Amino acid sequence: MTQLPQVAVHASARREVVPDSFEVVVRVACRSADADAAMAALTTGFARVEETIDALPALDVVARRGGVSQRWIPWEQDPAWLASRNVRLTGRDVERAGDVIAPFADLSGAVDGLELTGPIWQLDSDHPVHAELQAEAVHEARARAQRYAAALGGTLGPLIELADPAMERGPVPFAARSAGHVEGFETMDFSPVLIEVEASVDGRWALVLP
Repeated sequence: MTQLPQVAVHASARREVVPDSFEVVVRVACRSADADAAMAALTTGFARVEETIDALPALDVVARRGGVSQRWIPWEQDPAWLASRNVRLTGRDVERAGDVIAPFADLSGAVDGLELTGPIWQLDSDHPVHAELQAEAVHEARARAQRYAAALGGTLGPLIELADPAMERGPVPFAARSAGHVEGFETMDFSPVLIEVEASVDGRWALVLP
């Protein structure tokens, strides 16, 4: 049996959406030539961070604390012990990211080794936009294939294969958008940054020619 000719197309759909949540990372990293001194400084500094977390207004923020890390760093110009710990604060009200960051920015002059990163804007994996864009990509792929078929004077036959390119390369994480560190906090804009979402498909149809 003679195999029908085929038409293969790639199609995608994109949209920018408001993030569902944000993440702020607060880290305290203390260096000292003495291991006990580095750990003591970390304990004191992180206690101030904990006090600030407890004093946060009711902003629906979830805190996930990392473990304590202490290691010897011999390759620096001044070898030292580094003791560190971080906490990740996740909030659902994206308009209040600045309110979460502000109290920790105020700590920068009082806690040695405090590092502040965020907000990192995030989108839920079950956000409706994912399904909507997947459907749009499929419709665009079929429409494109039909246009090719019509240009050849034929019609589109049965679907042979529909593939999601993301399955081959694995999931693509959203780029982490960070507004900066503690310096110049007063001039920073913490308004939500739109996240670009994309869905794409590879489609293959039989092509029926006259």
